[in-house]
Amino acid sequence: MKDLDQMLELLEGKKAYFLHYEKEMESMPLLPAEELDACVQRGAAIIKKIEELDGKLNLLLQQNGAMAASAVKHDCDRGQLPQELGMLYDASLGVKAVASRILQNDGMIRERIALERDKAMESIKEINQRASSVAGRYQRTTQAGAPTSFQGWMEREA
Repeated sequence: MKDLDQMLELLEGKKAYFLHYEKEMESMPLLPAEELDACVQRGAAIIKKIEELDGKLNLLLQQNGAMAASAVKHDCDRGQLPQELGMLYDASLGVKAVASRILQNDGMIRERIALERDKAMESIKEINQRASSVAGRYQRTTQAGAPTSFQGWMEREA
């Protein structure tokens, strides 16, 4: 297989980025609300790097045949693969192990984001209620202090 070293390197790179992403996202449930956006942005940048590596890997897999792709996707029995493809299988399995852990933590991250969203919505509702209350008091004050029509004003003056 002509691109084995490159494919193994790409898989190792993906694993490293996934580990970095995992570490970044582990801290998310404990971060103050004002730091969440920055954490999400850092995570998005890491995912972009993973997608770039994935694109390069997929291109190499297409050039190296269906068996290489099958080994990386674990669509075959590990015991029946030649040594080179077994190396791809194992490297890909390492990437999937980290990705699986990330998915397990995903629920906790989603809950935290939902909690912050709900807090923000409550704050917005409270602000809107206060604003409408102030506007209502202002309107009542202006109506009580000024006549509703010129004729009514004239009658009060007389």
